[in-house]
Amino acid sequence: MKKLMLLVFALLLAIGINAQEKKTFEGAVAHAQLNKEETTKVMAVQKEKNAAIKAIRKQKLHKEVEKEKIKEVKQATSKKIRAIVGKDKMKLMNAYWKKK
Repeated sequence: MKKLMLLVFALLLAIGINAQEKKTFEGAVAHAQLNKEETTKVMAVQKEKNAAIKAIRKQKLHKEVEKEKIKEVKQATSKKIRAIVGKDKMKLMNAYWKKK
């Protein structure tokens, strides 16, 4: 009986872990309630960021150099997005990433 209870508990725990919300950029955009024009522009900037990061990773740089270049790309992207959506909506997007 104890083994059965332990098995059920382990199964429920595994299901709970897998059921966690997967956060996506699209989710952050929806959370900030961006209009269609803002969404289109922001998604284009995000696509550019992803392409730039891929290009950096293909260069096979030293890990620290790669990490620094990726950080620069992310900071530049964040500034571009903030310019498109404004400070308030950017706060909403950041809140989406921080919530549990």
